[in-house]
Amino acid sequence: MQSSLIHMGQRLKQILKQKKIKIIDFAKMAGFTNQIAHYHLRNGDMKRVNLERFCEIIGITPDEFIRWNGTMQLANGKSIHHGNRLQHLIAEKGLNKSKLAERLNMSRRTMYNVFEKETFSPDELDRVARGLDMTPEAFLNPGTTQETRQTDSEEMMVLREKYYKILEEHNQLLKNYTALKDDVLKMKKELATLRKGKAKRG
Repeated sequence: MQSSLIHMGQRLKQILKQKKIKIIDFAKMAGFTNQIAHYHLRNGDMKRVNLERFCEIIGITPDEFIRWNGTMQLANGKSIHHGNRLQHLIAEKGLNKSKLAERLNMSRRTMYNVFEKETFSPDELDRVARGLDMTPEAFLNPGTTQETRQTDSEEMMVLREKYYKILEEHNQLLKNYTALKDDVLKMKKELATLRKGKAKRG
């Protein structure tokens, strides 16, 4: 995908950094090596198919990728007041504010201060979204399919990481099994040779 306005690789790197996603973890989620991840981060342009895939992995839309400024905006270009949005969601979901404050790992007083904030930092946004059992994208896009669907991309990331870890362990066990099998064959041959020698001497 051609873009004369932004360096696609640098933009991807910036978003990964702000969303606290390590490059090595992003590479695992995308299913390629760390070197290939760095290749994409150095590249000024990006194919549309890659952009869409990477955005899906990190939980944003391609439009948000292009307009990314660390806070994100609605698709219609209008910003939302994050504190007001949080209060609206608390009321909509019928949540207990004291319990929510505990889930957000903050005091009620701190949470009320958060209500006054027009824009959350990426950390605050992630924390609030997790506390509400939704994605940051759903929080930032009221009334969209992302909100109603409440995609569990974070859970999928965890499961994907577990899958790759188990796959690595499985491959290691296969190697160990093959090595042990070779050792057993060698021992059998040595034992057969010893028996032959003993039979000749006897």
